[in-house]
Formats: sequence, C-alpha cells, structure tokens
Amino acid sequence: MALPLFPKSNAYASGFLPPEDGHEIYYEECGNPSGIPLMYLHGGPGSGFSTDITQLIDPTRYRIILADQRGAGRSRPHGNLAANTTPHLIQDIERLRIHLNIERWVLFGGSWGATLAVAAAMAHPDRVTHMILYGLFLARQSELEALYYPNGIAAALFPDVFADFLKPLTPPQHQNPIAAYADLFADADNAKRLDALHRWTALEKAVSRLVVDTTRMSAELADPDFVLAHSLIENHYFRHHGFIDGDSILKQAAETLAEIQIDLVTSRYDIVCPPQTAFDFARAVPHTSLTVVPDAGHTWRDPSNTQALLAALNPHILKDIP
Repeated sequence: MALPLFPKSNAYASGFLPPEDGHEIYYEECGNPSGIPLMYLHGGPGSGFSTDITQLIDPTRYRIILADQRGAGRSRPHGNLAANTTPHLIQDIERLRIHLNIERWVLFGGSWGATLAVAAAMAHPDRVTHMILYGLFLARQSELEALYYPNGIAAALFPDVFADFLKPLTPPQHQNPIAAYADLFADADNAKRLDALHRWTALEKAVSRLVVDTTRMSAELADPDFVLAHSLIENHYFRHHGFIDGDSILKQAAETLAEIQIDLVTSRYDIVCPPQTAFDFARAVPHTSLTVVPDAGHTWRDPSNTQALLAALNPHILKDIP
C-alpha cells in the first residue's frame, strides 16, 4: 500500500542566527512545536532547502527544523565561499540546536545532506538520537569521478548530457573537470562564467531522476540565484573532497555512532551518489538498517524513493496499517 504525502508544512517561526564569520544562517520551524525535534539537512552543497521535503514528515509527530547552509537559499551573503567548509556547517548546526533549546534531535538528509548529517553526528554523537539518510555521499575520489569525470557512470549512461558538460573544456582539462570549472567560474568573461555555472548544475539535474521531469528541471535552471549558489558552493566543496575524509569516516563511524539509530536508503540507479557508498557504510557500521530501492534514481521525488523515505520517517504510521 502506497503511503500518501503529507500536506506541505508552513513555518510557525523563522529567523536568522546571529552573524558568525560573516554569515547569517536562515532557518524555519514547522510541524508540531512540542514534537520530536528533527532537522533536515539539504543537499548540494549549495542547493538551499525546499519546504516540499516536509511532505515526507508527519507534522503532528515532529518539530521540523529547516535551514539554508552558508551561502545557500536565504542565508546571507548569497554564494559566499569564505569561511564555508564542513566544520563551519557543523558549527552552524550546533549553534542552531542551542539557539532553539533542543537537547537531542533526529537528523534527516539526502545526498550532501546525508554527508553532513554523518559528519555532524560524528562531531556531536550525544546530540543525535536517530539519522534517516538517503543517497549517501562521502566525497571520495571515486564518487566524484562517477559524476564529473569522463571515466564515470554519468558519462557512460548519459554521453549526450556529459558532452554538454565537457563542451567548454579543453582536452587537457578533461583530466580534472572539477578544477577546470573552478577556473571558468573565475573567468573575467561574464558570459563564459554564467554559461559554466549553468552547465555545472545542468549535469546533476539531468541525471538525478530515473525519468527526467523536464518542467521542474527547466524551472530550477531558470533561477539564476539557485544556479549561482549551487554551482559555486558545490564546486568549492568538491575541489576539497567535501572538507572531510570519507575513508576515515568509514573506519571510525561504527564506534562513534554506536548509540544512534541509522536508517539508510539507497537507489539502484542513483547516478549522482552511486549505491556503492551506502553498501560500504552499511558494512562498516553494521547496525545500519539499509534499504535498497530497486527502481529509482537520485532524487527523493522518484516515487519509490518517496515511499521508502515515508516509511523510514514515519514507522508509527506503518504500525497502524493492517
């Protein structure tokens, strides 16, 4: 039986954290103010949050916290890369927890949001009760090559799309497209810069769904603020392997996260975050509950991913279904 989506939740509170390192972090709260605190960590990095994600979360059970990470969404200044690393994002998460007077909470995130959830939980394991993760990504070289390099999965399955991504690069730049795009983002020719920003985000959007939603993809790519922050910040993080050590996380996670319930969803046809990483994590952290979705791509909007996440986030509802 398919679980229905919840109505999109409206914020009952919102604001900015006090400025830190020149950044102001925007956040919202919705759902039940007396419910189980749950923080959603958005992807990208640089995407900003969409309240659409609240359709997966029971608003009567959870106090839902949404926040735009540094430089993304409504956080200020937009697209800023200064003092913007994973340790800074973890610092912001902890500041927000304290600001909202939350003792312990659930972390929910997908793609980069799952990366950040794991990193934040490892930094403050006593503050996290449960993690619900999908499309796990640990920013290892093999994972970056899967999407951005000519030897990767994206290039093999989407050669036409990948050809558009490579178009502004010279053959020698194919050896490291991530660094080459960083150079394009700094080009003095504004037309070249804007074209590169668009192509970077277009690649990920084109390969994220099992069946591409061209209307949604066109709308996202038509938003220059979204494209700017997503492309600049994502490239900045990936040039530095997410400012984490994915191999070290796999070695340390079992002990550090031993007291945290972990539900992990991966999709068989996820091109952006191939399922190998989820399997590696589940082997390294044996108490992880791993769900493999057989017929979905990267995004939570693919119907089978939607159903898997509804089940992981709302087991109390499943108990009531005969």
